[in-house]
Amino acid sequence: MDEVREFMHAPVISVDPEASAQDAATIMGEKGIGSLFIMKNDEYLGILTKTDLVKNVLAGGLDPQCTKVYSVMAKPIITLDHQAPKGEAIDLMVQKKIKHLAVTKHGEIVGVLSTTDIIGK
Repeated sequence: MDEVREFMHAPVISVDPEASAQDAATIMGEKGIGSLFIMKNDEYLGILTKTDLVKNVLAGGLDPQCTKVYSVMAKPIITLDHQAPKGEAIDLMVQKKIKHLAVTKHGEIVGVLSTTDIIGK
């Protein structure tokens, strides 16, 4: 059975909620990733994706250097257990109309799964 953990990316990359959208975009570009988790005091607050940057920052006419990621992040974070079947991940993404899922193990986020991860493998 194809489990989510076989397709996810780890480790999770996160930024502080006070980071700018520009800083987040730079990190995504350098790391070649499409999402970042927003974390403060060891607690995940939300997720920021490339789509969020385009729709909420650029298309919204906001200045990426002044816009804080907490103001444009998506929340709550949608999660799925690392042993869940790939089909369940696809169904959840379609149902929630999202392209990224947080992958958990024993309730802790251990990776991220994107539609590209599923399609590419």
